[in-house]
Amino acid sequence: MSDSAPRAAWRFHSHAYFDHAAPERVEEARAFRELIRRTFAASPHIDVRAFHAAPAGPHPRGSFEVLFTRETFADYVPWLMFARPAALDILVHPLTRSQVLDHTARALWLGTPLSLDRSMLEAEDARSLEAHPASKNAYLSS
Repeated sequence: MSDSAPRAAWRFHSHAYFDHAAPERVEEARAFRELIRRTFAASPHIDVRAFHAAPAGPHPRGSFEVLFTRETFADYVPWLMFARPAALDILVHPLTRSQVLDHTARALWLGTPLSLDRSMLEAEDARSLEAHPASKNAYLSS
């Protein structure tokens, strides 16, 4: 492990993307989101977040997000690999101090990778660095 590699990532996101222009895909995504909620209801380490029926932020398609911790990574990510509907593409990434690195170099995809609006991620990193200039090196290493 290089000195710039994070020692540990504690929290992660998964973003499930779907064709928001196709009503059947929107419903399929809603159903899959509910399946995740039911399947992992007993876990305090998985939090099913908002459903976006249209592109939002840097995300080019409709999506929903799930926050999860490293305690459940080994259960949740393989489950996604086998349970996800073929029409959903899923981005899995750590939550560190760099939106750009987390959504690109540190990410993994299930399905077909999508192009995110990198300029929005860069702007968020710039805002964070401006608010916390003393942590500049942490953006590269965590």
